[in-house]
Amino acid sequence: MRHRCGSRKAGPEKDTPKQLKAFAAKYPLSLRNWDFLTGYSQKDIEDFALNSFKAIVKKPEGEDQVIHQTSFYLVGPDGKVLKDYDGVQKVPYDDILSDVKAAEELK
Repeated sequence: MRHRCGSRKAGPEKDTPKQLKAFAAKYPLSLRNWDFLTGYSQKDIEDFALNSFKAIVKKPEGEDQVIHQTSFYLVGPDGKVLKDYDGVQKVPYDDILSDVKAAEELK
């Protein structure tokens, strides 16, 4: 498969490249095709989530936690969301792999 995974955490003040590498090291993944995105303001993240995924991301004033969804999104070569998946309960790993393979044929 020729795909890339991208993750963004919802708290840019705490998500430095060093911290994201430490976070990634806890999981069996390859950074050859997985990018952890950082360097964006909270407003940029909120706007991007809403405009690209119709997802809410909010950091309540005076709080250190961020309210956000826990979804996976399959994004096509044109940058449009093809499908979304629950990222917590009954994650459909086999469906995700099948959908990724089908999306690669769209190129």
